[in-house]
Amino acid sequence: MKVAHVFIRMPVGGAEDLVGDILRTVPEGVDMRIVCLQELGKVGESLQQQFPDHVKLLPWVPGKRFRLGAVMKLARWLREEGIQVVHTHVYNAHVYGLLAARRAGIPAVLHHHKTYAEMRWRRKIILRALSHRAAAHLTLSAQTREDLCRVFGIPPERVRVFINPVDEDTFHPAANREQLRRSLDLSADTALVGTVASLTPPKNHLLNVSMTARLNELGFTGRFLAFGEGGERTRIAEAVSQQKLANFNLMGARRPIAPWMQSLDVFTLGSTWEGQPMVLLQALACELPIAASNIEGNAAVLGPDHPALFDVNDADAYANTVWRVLNDETFRATILAHQKRRKSELPMLRDYTKELVEFYQTILTSARH
Repeated sequence: MKVAHVFIRMPVGGAEDLVGDILRTVPEGVDMRIVCLQELGKVGESLQQQFPDHVKLLPWVPGKRFRLGAVMKLARWLREEGIQVVHTHVYNAHVYGLLAARRAGIPAVLHHHKTYAEMRWRRKIILRALSHRAAAHLTLSAQTREDLCRVFGIPPERVRVFINPVDEDTFHPAANREQLRRSLDLSADTALVGTVASLTPPKNHLLNVSMTARLNELGFTGRFLAFGEGGERTRIAEAVSQQKLANFNLMGARRPIAPWMQSLDVFTLGSTWEGQPMVLLQALACELPIAASNIEGNAAVLGPDHPALFDVNDADAYANTVWRVLNDETFRATILAHQKRRKSELPMLRDYTKELVEFYQTILTSARH
């Protein structure tokens, strides 16, 4: 079986990490390709180094303007390579991948990693028109499935829920955190609070800045580490400067990210909206106590009764929660016990990949009939 995952680019992100994990664990007999239509991006570059025959840059979409020629070229490439299923993950890739797959006469699967509450109306119209031409849809949760069916009018039987897995060979507790911190040039005895999130508005980094300022007032002497890149870097840096926060550090998009996460004392995610955030799943696998905004995507992963969910608009509540995680051993133990139960309910990566391949087989069988 030959499957192509189509992206415009592969920056650091949950969908990109998921596809990388799938590529690393795909069973024998499945030829999986990853195609980027504009640039590889940080994750794409890393995967191409590891799997040069399976990651390809086809730079047919140089800008934001839609290119019909790129659809035609991609369709031709799909036919020439003998691709049997196209799998896409983000809006622009949905458009190019689905149209090219239709042109090539092969089924396309659209994988929806976010809800559509904040999608621009033009995109909703386009995606609604295209979505009925997909062979099937994948979502991360029952709630996202319900949202997809409601917004685009897709019959529920055409939408399958696949809960994201985590590669526990990569994400696990540090064997020796003190030694790990030394290897990363981090202080062994400094409290480290951190997040992994792109520097974009939905990730709400200005709340992290306000929270750190309040945390310092409570007596925090450690560091807040923000891992990620994006268009909000300058704005966030200016807010950090205005607050005079010497202990708020923009760390950039570090790869691999697992060792940096393993070094933290508390992991946080203050986003205003999420689909099913991979970083929370990864933090669970690393057995880090988590403090997160009480929004649908975060609560879906952690459970609505997670002890350290806070109001997404309340920096004081956020800071008080993190302070308590750092200083109240009973509270910290309660969080970790809760998360251990949640972690046990998550799928294993190899089981996920096997189930996904079986899903492709059902798509192909339906297409033949």
